[in-house]
Amino acid sequence: MDEHELTGKKKDKLKQNYRLVILDDETLQEVSTYKLSLLNLYMLLSSVFVLLGLIIILLFVFTPLKTFLPGYGDVEANKQFIELTQKTEELENDILAMNEYLERSKTRLVGTSEGDSRIESFDENPSNIPINLDLDQEYTNRSPKKIVNKAKLGQYYLLTPLLGPISAEFDPNRKHFGVDILGPKNSAVKAIMDGYVISSDWTLESGNTIAIQHANNIVSFYKHNSSLLKKAGSFVQAGEAIAIIGNSGTLSDGPHLHFELWYNGHPVNPTEFINF
Repeated sequence: MDEHELTGKKKDKLKQNYRLVILDDETLQEVSTYKLSLLNLYMLLSSVFVLLGLIIILLFVFTPLKTFLPGYGDVEANKQFIELTQKTEELENDILAMNEYLERSKTRLVGTSEGDSRIESFDENPSNIPINLDLDQEYTNRSPKKIVNKAKLGQYYLLTPLLGPISAEFDPNRKHFGVDILGPKNSAVKAIMDGYVISSDWTLESGNTIAIQHANNIVSFYKHNSSLLKKAGSFVQAGEAIAIIGNSGTLSDGPHLHFELWYNGHPVNPTEFINF
């Protein structure tokens, strides 16, 4: 018997029909009957396996089951790790830049060493005197007209930080070195000039307070805010929102903005230069 005859017999065997009969176990009555062949059975099983394979593939592609595939989770984790590493490096660079800026600002504010009479100025005018933020006692013992060049300060255009009635005037005799401005709830407090934020923090008495160093030794303070919108080291433009009016701090008895204007290290009356 040659190879062709064997192949033909195998094909005939696959096509040979069989009958599957299902009988009742008690009465031996025929319930149903099926006509099958090995070829039909093979095609049926193949179709079932292919269909199951397609269903499994679709489940892994379009459902979260794909996360259980070996190696898939590792790729996503590595991608997130790389992104977090890049963000960490960017934050470290920002912190280093901010620390450098704060150190330079500190030098400008308090001056250089005791043996060096030359002081670095914040702006392009090297003849300006650096700001001293702790001059309350000195101010009470000296006349503002003698220590502040108001005419020079009046040359600058200062925007209004908040429009509203003034509830407490500038009164250095009782150490009230600014004005209290009333405004609607959630009103935005705005910067009076371009400058750098040198302080953005919370204190017990002043609450949420932000301070901005402007050019020509002008510093502005905004106190008792409900929230601060800028961080120390940020550059802000004139009229940009920097805080939200509030009632924070022990020295505040209602929603308002306590605004202070300092020039050449001394407080001045803001109402002489700003229209509220």
